[in-house]
Amino acid sequence: MAKHVDSSQYGRARADRDAPTEVFAAVGSPAEARGPRGETSPPPDPPSRPPRRPSDQPPEQPRGGGAGRGAVRTVGELLITAGLVVLLFVVYELYVTNLFSADKQNQASAALDEEWKKERRLQTDLLDGQAFARLYIPSFGTDYKFTIQEGVDAKTLEVGPGHYKGTARPGEPGNVGVAGHRVGKGAPFNDLDLLNSCDAIIVETAEDFFVYRVLPMQDEAAGWAEGKGTDPRCTGVTTLQDATQDGGGAYGATAGRKIVLPSRGDAVAPVPYRPEDQSTPSARASLLTLTTCHPQFSDRERLIVHSVLTKQYRKDPANPGQAPPELEGEAR
Repeated sequence: MAKHVDSSQYGRARADRDAPTEVFAAVGSPAEARGPRGETSPPPDPPSRPPRRPSDQPPEQPRGGGAGRGAVRTVGELLITAGLVVLLFVVYELYVTNLFSADKQNQASAALDEEWKKERRLQTDLLDGQAFARLYIPSFGTDYKFTIQEGVDAKTLEVGPGHYKGTARPGEPGNVGVAGHRVGKGAPFNDLDLLNSCDAIIVETAEDFFVYRVLPMQDEAAGWAEGKGTDPRCTGVTTLQDATQDGGGAYGATAGRKIVLPSRGDAVAPVPYRPEDQSTPSARASLLTLTTCHPQFSDRERLIVHSVLTKQYRKDPANPGQAPPELEGEAR
């Protein structure tokens, strides 16, 4: 017969055997821990730890440098804010102003088309901001086209290239001066420094297309006639310099591309860089001069491109869609 074990006694004995000794050491034996009816009383709460003496407290960490950290934080926040402002300004100048200028340029182009549709056009003085011509540079792509307005004030240049008042009209002897932005506001002259000698620059008026070509660069002048000047595209392009005169004569300082100070307004004089020249108009070359800021994102200097008139195409009223062959682009 199986022997039964008193589970109550077994449980109590096992509890007495397995209980941690450190828990009961402070309350006596297991018998003393039983209540009046034999129940085992719960162990009392452990005694609270005595308060630390002041010497037992961990030393407080010094808080030195608080003012310095605050100043650094303030400077950092200001730098971040300034950086964001600069970034927003760059985005505005490079992209937002281009959108505004594109819309204004489209309006000016549409107004010019309407003006050219009129049967009778009187040759009058140009008004400020008046559109009167179009500019094409085939080497910048067949879609490069900007309407030229009269004047070079800030409002006019927001629309597109502007014509220097008092300079020649397209096709006339002298110097047609045209200015344009290089960054933002449509940036019509952003790539002006990429033009090479003999590249075509075309100006369209109500009656004509005028083809100008960039003059030889300063380092090309000496061997022009035997060098690049033999290229068929360069027909009609010369250095304009007079080898019999000191300094090359009246046009000795006129090259295809120049970098000058902003004070050199005489770059658009009838004879560039010689405002004192008294030669008659018939003795002057027919030039077109484009000006813009240099370098990009700076107005410290001016980039100048000089070109000379080589061809003129009269428009045919019966063929309004006609265009000179140079507009279709040329291989460099």
